[in-house]
This record gives sequence, structure tokens and C-alpha cells, in this order.
Amino acid sequence: MKMKKKLASVLTVIMLACSLPWQAQAAAPIVSNKPHKAPVATPPAVSEARPVKAVPEPAAVKADTAAKPAAEVKAPKQAKPEKKAKKTAKKKSKKTKEKQSKVQVQQSNWRLKVAQQKLQVLGFSDERPSGRMTEATSSALKSFQKQHKLKADGELNDATYHKLTWEAFAKEGIPKVKGKEIVSRAAKYKGVPYVFGGTTTKGFDCSGYVQYVFKDCKAKLPRLADEQALQGIFVTQKQLRPGDLVFFTTYAAGASHVGIYAGDGQFWSASSSKGVMLSSLKDDYWKQRYYGARRVLITNGEVYK
Repeated sequence: MKMKKKLASVLTVIMLACSLPWQAQAAAPIVSNKPHKAPVATPPAVSEARPVKAVPEPAAVKADTAAKPAAEVKAPKQAKPEKKAKKTAKKKSKKTKEKQSKVQVQQSNWRLKVAQQKLQVLGFSDERPSGRMTEATSSALKSFQKQHKLKADGELNDATYHKLTWEAFAKEGIPKVKGKEIVSRAAKYKGVPYVFGGTTTKGFDCSGYVQYVFKDCKAKLPRLADEQALQGIFVTQKQLRPGDLVFFTTYAAGASHVGIYAGDGQFWSASSSKGVMLSSLKDDYWKQRYYGARRVLITNGEVYK
């Protein structure tokens, strides 16, 4: 009996000893101060011996040929900017040519009218100036051309026109008076004050001064600057000689100021600021306002273009 009891107690101890670690392990709580991380999926290993074949990519699609939404409607084709620009340029050039042709016709008519006036002055025609080429005008031109050894074709070319204007001027212009004489008289009145409308040595305006100087030399000129600008023949600055008239646009459009060319790029005039004085064509003020020049003295010679 005692043996049975001892054996039973030994078995009980053994059983208790075996069960204690499991119970302790099961009962022990998990302690950690770090947050739990979600399990990371491990990618399947790729065998080095057998590399995975790359899947071929689809053929590249150009951006401008990419599929468009079904709802999109194709816009109508527009003309290229270059074509539009060319068309616009053509239209503009056409209009410009038309305007130029009109201007040329107007100039031609005016020039022909002047030529007809000169033919009358010279006694080659008694036809009334109209600005239109007629048989009578053509015949008169041929007669004039023959007399002056020009090409007798009855047409109004540059050579014929310039010769006509000179010959008429030689008949109507101021004879015998020399340019040096005019310039000398112009300098005599240096310092005379400016007076608007003035025509005497007490006070001059620009055209009154020029008229007075020429009158002193027994030469006649109209009273106003714009009237004086219609006298004689046109000359360029390079063709200027002492005694020629120079015109400027100042207080009014057109020829509103006049002076007497003295040579070396200088001219005498009655200025509103200092009265009668010698000025330079190169001065900024006069250079910007230069209008043109006329030759009224026959002695200054024929103008050749």
C-alpha cells in the first residue's frame, strides 16, 4: 500500500513538472514598445539560372496619331499662316500698284498741262492746256524738239520737259540781274527787325524782305512766299547758286518762309526772332523745315538734271 502511494505521488510530481513550462509559456503576455508592422509580401524569387523573359512592349504610337475620343469632331482644315500671309501681301501689293498708277497718271496729266502752257509761251501752240495728249500737242512737241535738236517723236520725255521749262523761263524770268548783286543788297539790311506784314526798312516779314531786295535791283517778285515759290524753275540743294530762293514750312503748310541763298550753305532771311540775319541750311531748325528752292535769275544758268 505504501509503495502504491509513493508511486502515485512520484507520478503526480512528474506530471506537474511536465505541465508547468507549457502553462507558463502560454500564460506569459507578449510585451513590446514597437507598433506592429503589417506583414510584407515577399516577391517570388527569380532564378539566376533561368532569367525571366521581358514582355515585349507595344509599338510606339505617335502623339499626333493617338486615338481621339469618340465624341471629338474633326475641325475643318485651316489655311496655313504662310499662305494667308502671301495672299494678304499680294492684295496689298495690288492695291499699292493701283494707287501708284493713279498717282503717275495724275502727275503725268499735271506735267503735260505745264508743258502745254510752256508751248504757248514759246509760240509753238495756241491750244488751251488740258493735261491730255492731243494731235496738236504732239505736233507742237515735235516742232520744239526739232528746233532744240532733241529726239523728234512728239512725246513728253524728261529731256523735252526740262528744255521746255528752261526756254519758257528764259523768256519770262528775271534777266541781266546777277546773283552776287542780290546777295550784296540782302546783307545791307542785316538787323532790320521783324514785323508781320512789314515791307519797309522799318520792319520786314520774310517775303516782304525778299521782294524789297529784288526791287532794289530792279527785279519784280510777287508779295507772298507761296506766290514766290511758283516763280522760275525748281532746283535741288546741290544746284543752288547765290540769288536763288529757298523756302521752308514754318507756321503754315507749304512755302510759308522764304530766304535768299548766299552760297556756302547759308541764306539771308527775316527771322521772327532776330530780324534779318544770315542762317545755315544745316541748322536743325531749318534742315527739318526745308521745303524747296527756285531759280528766278536767268543769269544763274540752265538747270541740268
